[in-house]
Amino acid sequence: MRRARRLGGLAVSVLAATAALSGSASADTVQSFHTSLDPASVRESVRYLVDNYRVNEQEALRRLELQTDGRKLDELLRRDRGAEYGGLWLDQDKGQLVVAMTEPAAAEPYLKAMPDRSGVRTQQVQHSLRQLTAAKDRVAAKVGAGPEAVYLPSVSESENRVVLWERDWVAQEKAAVRAVAAEATTAQTAAAAESGMVVSRVLKNPNALSTPNVDLGFCHPLYCTNYGPMRGGLRLDMKRDDGTWGGCTSAFNLRSTGGGFPGKGWVLTAGHCMRTKTNNTPTQHNGNDVVQQHGIEKSSYPYDYAALPYVNDAASTKWLEGQTGRNRVLKYCRNGGMDSNGDTPCGQQATSVDEYITGARKLADIKAGYVVCASGTASSAVNYPDSVDSGAGAGYLVGTRCGRVLSTDVGINTDLCARPGDSGGPLFSQVDHAALGILIGNQQSRSGPCQAGELNNYAPIETITTDLSERIASQGSKFAVITTPNG
Repeated sequence: MRRARRLGGLAVSVLAATAALSGSASADTVQSFHTSLDPASVRESVRYLVDNYRVNEQEALRRLELQTDGRKLDELLRRDRGAEYGGLWLDQDKGQLVVAMTEPAAAEPYLKAMPDRSGVRTQQVQHSLRQLTAAKDRVAAKVGAGPEAVYLPSVSESENRVVLWERDWVAQEKAAVRAVAAEATTAQTAAAAESGMVVSRVLKNPNALSTPNVDLGFCHPLYCTNYGPMRGGLRLDMKRDDGTWGGCTSAFNLRSTGGGFPGKGWVLTAGHCMRTKTNNTPTQHNGNDVVQQHGIEKSSYPYDYAALPYVNDAASTKWLEGQTGRNRVLKYCRNGGMDSNGDTPCGQQATSVDEYITGARKLADIKAGYVVCASGTASSAVNYPDSVDSGAGAGYLVGTRCGRVLSTDVGINTDLCARPGDSGGPLFSQVDHAALGILIGNQQSRSGPCQAGELNNYAPIETITTDLSERIASQGSKFAVITTPNG
């Protein structure tokens, strides 16, 4: 069995942790917090910057190191300069990290501690991030923000304001639920009045369109049976109630602790993949029953997720518990040729490599301009006749693409390319090997090869695991992304 190997890692020049500071910081009291990156570990992210911003590899690596240092800078300024700090983001057009401050001078000691001081600029703003967050929390309390709410507030650091987002489809769904309930009552009354005239029939189960156990000799996004554990970026095939099959993508492996599900393993994907399905046929990978069709789930963005339990102990052992390297995401780069995704390149063509996830980031830690990557399994039967056609359109190939964060609101908005069947796929950072979110959908109706101007939306991993842990169905268990090989 050929195993994919991990690329590189981080070479930390200084493990930055300044002691808690009191009073005004000076250049002498802020120690360096720079992290040097191994170019091999961020190859695809470098490629994205080189191709899209016409910079050389050295400049691309500098920007990615600035992204890493920005995460630590964000942490320090939140802690020590919360009264003045307004947030930060990466301006890729200028190759600069932008730090928003009500008093720019308050950030200077921290910026002087950065080796790439010239790559950072301050921008004066009216409100601190602390003030914006407090305002967001007050608004959230008033509108009853949560999974069932029509309105959700978020902080826009680049605009220095709070944005209240209206989910009009939630309002429509709430109205529709009442209408459906009334319709169901009417139907039951009508059926009772016509006793003996209403019959039920069982739909014959068609043969699955997937060919069991296709084996290419390595772990492929569509065919990874017997090549290690379940991981992000693998195809999940779900049976619809009309007997046809559709596909989504696995995001990350989850582990629940305490409560009703202590030590249990789960597969995370998008909740809308299971919506309207009532046949309870096990969800498959490569023709094999792997996880249950339903688990703990919701399907209203950004609360759009499904934590799926394995179908039985044998499947759990085969796909997770009997394996090591449980914190993987499959990286299978597809760029050029039939999938001419000029906006979102990756790395070496059609080669499987595992990206090991070692952390998970909060939404507030994900900044505009950050370079990110995503894996998906959307495909067409034209290109993959041995697999379920997910509706991606001919010429769109399964695999991994890298791009950048355009903005964040209640979710993560990127310029990555995706098609039907990529839903649920993982969004991750090569820079710090972190889980960021899962794909929910896009803002265009497109089919086939990638085009310029792609815009796709990801539900934050923080939103998902927090809500999962608070659900009644979770029985008091706490959910988290597996971030260690034997986690």
